Amino acid sequence: MKNPIVNMKIRDGKEIKIELYPSEAPESVKNFIALIKKGFFDGLLFWRVENDKLIQGGCPDNDGTGTLGYSIKSECKENGVDNNLKFTRGTIGLGRFEFNTENSEFFIVTVDTPQLDGKFTSFGRVVEGMDEVDRISKIKTIEMGFFHKAAEEVAIEKMTVDTFGVEYGEPEKLPGFTKEEMVKKNNDIIEERKKSGHKVI
Repeated sequence: MKNPIVNMKIRDGKEIKIELYPSEAPESVKNFIALIKKGFFDGLLFWRVENDKLIQGGCPDNDGTGTLGYSIKSECKENGVDNNLKFTRGTIGLGRFEFNTENSEFFIVTVDTPQLDGKFTSFGRVVEGMDEVDRISKIKTIEMGFFHKAAEEVAIEKMTVDTFGVEYGEPEKLPGFTKEEMVKKNNDIIEERKKSGHKVI
């Protein structure tokens, strides 16, 4: 059975092609595919950029505090899931505050990032268009707490997926958060990391 292939067209940019791995992270792949088919990602921004490290998008509010009203399980080893996909260059993962709080936010690493292995959900890898990911990862940024926000808009024009005739269905949905709860969690993490001197990857 062929793995699903995602085609992500960047507005005023090139296409990025991603292979998804349902054998490693089935719920994450189901969720990603379901959102793509609903057109959810079309028009959203890569709002976070850590220069030459990662790019992050998929937030409905383009700032890391958007919510879908549900979460999905963290499919990584430290949460009891046998996911063997490492965060090597080009791997796509899901953003989270804590285990089992993932929904639509995803990131792509531009360098090998072993410190994320087993701690964050990895569910796909760029197979074409890594030069476009690298281009986005080099744009100017603005420091925002413990991360960096893109200083210019880089939008996903259109995202489509080829499942080669396989129906993946909807993921198992867990309780989500309100917008207010997401903002508070985000601010709490910023303050915690400021105090600890924690640096982003």
